[in-house]
Amino acid sequence: MKRTIVSALVATSLLAAVAKPAVATEVGYNRKFGLGVMVGDPTGLSAKLWIAPTNALDFGLGFWGYGVNNRCVNNDCTRYGYGNGTFHMDYLWQSNIVRGQAQLDWHIGVGGRTVWWGGCNNNCFELSARAPAAGLDLMFQNPAFIEIFFELALGLIIVPGIYPQIEGGLGGRFYF
Repeated sequence: MKRTIVSALVATSLLAAVAKPAVATEVGYNRKFGLGVMVGDPTGLSAKLWIAPTNALDFGLGFWGYGVNNRCVNNDCTRYGYGNGTFHMDYLWQSNIVRGQAQLDWHIGVGGRTVWWGGCNNNCFELSARAPAAGLDLMFQNPAFIEIFFELALGLIIVPGIYPQIEGGLGGRFYF
């Protein structure tokens, strides 16, 4: 009887030492780069590059000037729409909320954004500081290469004038 118990303990110890810890997803662990789309403000392409277990760089390239940031005044909407573009990059701190069949993380960050308008003669550029203040990231065990995210970001436009803005988006990324 003692021999059986000792053998079982040795076998369990060996399995525990050799086995990899189970994770709900490959996103951020085995797959470090994700590419996808986002809708909201802005609407366009989204990318994320994991640089550490809890840190990532988040990128966005898209159209700008719809939703809450559509500042058409006196029916002069030539500065908003598909002729306008935006690029942002944020440094994110991400932490786990729930881990199981799906993994739910939250994130905050800091970064910057540039906006440009096509077809204008003056003031065709904005530069702003950006801080994702509330973000949720949902990853799955199967398929393990998909991330769905929601983000609400506070911004402060610095050039050409100083004023606040709110940005938000919903999207998904496929990880490679």
